[in-house]
Amino acid sequence: MRTLKNPPYLQVALDTPDIDETIRVVKALPESEKIIIEAGTPLIKKYGCGVIATMREIRKDSFITADLKTLDVGALEAKIAHEAGADAAVVSGLAFPLTIKDFIGEARKIGIYSSIDMMNVSDPLKVLREAHAMPDIILLHRGIDSESTSKHSWDYLKKFKAKVKGKALVGVGGGIDLELAKESLASGADIVIVGRYVTKSNDVASSVQSILKLMR
Repeated sequence: MRTLKNPPYLQVALDTPDIDETIRVVKALPESEKIIIEAGTPLIKKYGCGVIATMREIRKDSFITADLKTLDVGALEAKIAHEAGADAAVVSGLAFPLTIKDFIGEARKIGIYSSIDMMNVSDPLKVLREAHAMPDIILLHRGIDSESTSKHSWDYLKKFKAKVKGKALVGVGGGIDLELAKESLASGADIVIVGRYVTKSNDVASSVQSILKLMR
């Protein structure tokens, strides 16, 4: 089992539903235990969880997460991610409380990390209370479609981390570039999720290194 015992981490979100572009980016990523590779939701929707095996062929030892954003049958989808070779899988914070609980419980049982994406969730702590379960990772995520109307709140991130009290890693994502990555880390983010700043870069390795340097 690959583990996340030494935060912070950079999670590279591969959302573009283009397998050739995905392979290009994965191959260009520098070797680092600080990198998490994310098989993004659009990518999985187009190619299925089999895309994780493609990533694994290129990066045998990397930590790979499957962003399923599960909304139902939590235990089943956690198993699907595990069988595909993922080290972590993501359930949506909008799911029914029992779905979230079953997802987290099954992930723990089969030996992968459980992650919950709080996109469009107004009260993440309420979601966790109602599910009666604590995941390994909590993602405070601003969606692409809402980037023009909403901003990241670093004060909220600090307060949220204080309330979680180290029971889970807390990540932040949504339009993160170098400056926002710096602010995220300064505010205590355990995981910084970066997509286009890396995937659309002409020099993937250099863009990744610019963020990794902030973690040293």
